[in-house]
Amino acid sequence: MSAVNFEGSTEDHLPKPTPETEPLLGRRPSTTSHRSQQSTKQLTTRHAFAILVTLQIGSGIFASPAQVDSNVPSPGAALLVWVLGGLLSWAGAASFAELGAALPLNGGMQEYLRHVYGDTAAFLMAWIYIVAVKPSSMAIQSIVIAESVGSVSSSEPLAGWLLKFIAAIAFVSMVLLNSINTKVTLRLSESFTVFKISTVGLIVIGGFVAVIAHVVNPHSSLSGSSDWYSKNWFETRPTVSDGHIINWDSISTWDRYGHYCAAIYGGLWAYDGWDNANVVASEIRDPGRSLPKAIKAAMIVVLSSFEFVNIAYYILLSWDKLSSNNAVAVSAAASLLGQPAGILVTILVAVSCAGSVTSNVFSVGRLTVAASQRHYLPAFFSKRGLPMFLSADNDESVTPRFDAPVYANILALVITLIYICTGSFRALLTFVGMAEWVFYVSTVIGLLLLRRREPQLERPYRPSIILPVTFVIVGTLVIVRSTMFAPVQSGVLAGLLVVGAMIGILRSR
Repeated sequence: MSAVNFEGSTEDHLPKPTPETEPLLGRRPSTTSHRSQQSTKQLTTRHAFAILVTLQIGSGIFASPAQVDSNVPSPGAALLVWVLGGLLSWAGAASFAELGAALPLNGGMQEYLRHVYGDTAAFLMAWIYIVAVKPSSMAIQSIVIAESVGSVSSSEPLAGWLLKFIAAIAFVSMVLLNSINTKVTLRLSESFTVFKISTVGLIVIGGFVAVIAHVVNPHSSLSGSSDWYSKNWFETRPTVSDGHIINWDSISTWDRYGHYCAAIYGGLWAYDGWDNANVVASEIRDPGRSLPKAIKAAMIVVLSSFEFVNIAYYILLSWDKLSSNNAVAVSAAASLLGQPAGILVTILVAVSCAGSVTSNVFSVGRLTVAASQRHYLPAFFSKRGLPMFLSADNDESVTPRFDAPVYANILALVITLIYICTGSFRALLTFVGMAEWVFYVSTVIGLLLLRRREPQLERPYRPSIILPVTFVIVGTLVIVRSTMFAPVQSGVLAGLLVVGAMIGILRSR
């Protein structure tokens, strides 16, 4: 059987890759009927919504609140940072929705960069994302899964090598599940979305229970910490950042700026994932309507969830301990209902992170396929299914059982295992954020250039220009701050960009 290509034609009838001298986004002649193309677009608004929510509600909301809290002077300021992070992500999502609806091609940001800046920029993005950003992100999620399992199975911290082993096993399992076929991946994404929203819902409900219990009986044991009703939410108090106590009344304005940027950075990492619907834009039915709707719905759900969850954290936990607590969700549940509730939430957090790994495997697989079709990677990475099944049947009218990009998934598996074995949570987190935002900002700058360069381009969705301009300005400040305060990670990123640029120049000759 000939493998059915997810973009809309069989592999035996795939159009030849566009020569480098042709514009990337020019409409290619189709070798399949319009009916066939429509039938192979499997993603609906609901699927895109599930992927976005699954990606964003992962380890971020369960791991980064401590980083945000430790870099702001009050809980009220922390909540404002979460709102700012959500609005900035929404601005970026709206900008990407315009690009995704106007240029619905598989590959998302990679294709936009090529159209605006040329082939080398697209290659750099594909290079950084495939060998660094996505594998590092999946390594982070896998490490959080391992730490969650370790906290359930033992009262003592597990050995470092054992945590890495558990993380590796968890990641390999998720890759195997995602290598069956596309429909299995979509079902997994939707299932994990239920777990993620359930986890967030339980924490929020815990906060409401504490408030109600305090109203009914101010001395109730279910009232959570006393800080939330006895202290001013915007009153300055000392926090702990990287093991150092910050006295906010005595630090300079410049230092405050640095800490606020660090807090915003932590919030933005929690929101990260809003761009991934565009990676599969060519697979979404009616992208002009479906993509913007999916992004808007997902951002509303995620922003509201993150704000309510953080309010619940401040209700359930003592404020002087939150900034140094890397397991706030577990501690919040345990403080209200005891250790069994903490174990339950630990399991749910692990499942939520597994959902993020699932969606990341899905998106990096499609990104690798698009890069291979553009000759950025060897051609076999664009093949789908397993070799023994591709030649088993010549009936091209039947969708194969194994249609996932297996070779692309294997590449992601190998690279991610290297990061799991050699990396740490905080180092990978900083590196991922810096690398992502370089390309986020570059892409939105490209959107502004495209509006001026190609005003005739059909844009089913066009947000106010205030949104992309705001995104570019604030995003640039985040990048500058990260470069100044994380020279090692910025140096590694610069090195990868230089190597990628050299490879891109050589391959174009």
